[in-house]
Amino acid sequence: MDALSLLDRAREAGLAVVVAGDKLIVRGPKQAEPVVRLLAEHKSELLAALAETTGWPARHREALAYWGALNPAAEAARLAWGEMQWRWHRLHGERAAEWQCAGCGEPIGGLATLDLADGNRVHLDGLDCLLSFGQRWRCEATAALQALGLDPPADCNP
Repeated sequence: MDALSLLDRAREAGLAVVVAGDKLIVRGPKQAEPVVRLLAEHKSELLAALAETTGWPARHREALAYWGALNPAAEAARLAWGEMQWRWHRLHGERAAEWQCAGCGEPIGGLATLDLADGNRVHLDGLDCLLSFGQRWRCEATAALQALGLDPPADCNP
């Protein structure tokens, strides 16, 4: 179970989870004790996830300031969001096996491929695999960033 899912489960059980140094402070109803045990078992992952959660908003603010220096506000927001998506994907995005197309999931076989900067490969007999993979990883990154409390610009497609 990943840390963010576990934190969602804790919230659903009525638990409040706070970090105090290297400790997790958990408060909530007695009937949520099984979830509290799960939190204790995954303490290190939870601490890392909570530390990461606080870093993403700060990095987003930095990206907005950077891109906003020379671009109109709406364009800067789109550029900053794209940067955040790429950063999340590089750190956490899915990696297909070397023999598998990241776009369609089929074996690469002897077909022409495009090796991508993230280590994935896609079929190059058309653009369908490349476009499909790009759309998928951007949607995954957007969902993850939203779970971390960030929102994309209103006019931004995943």
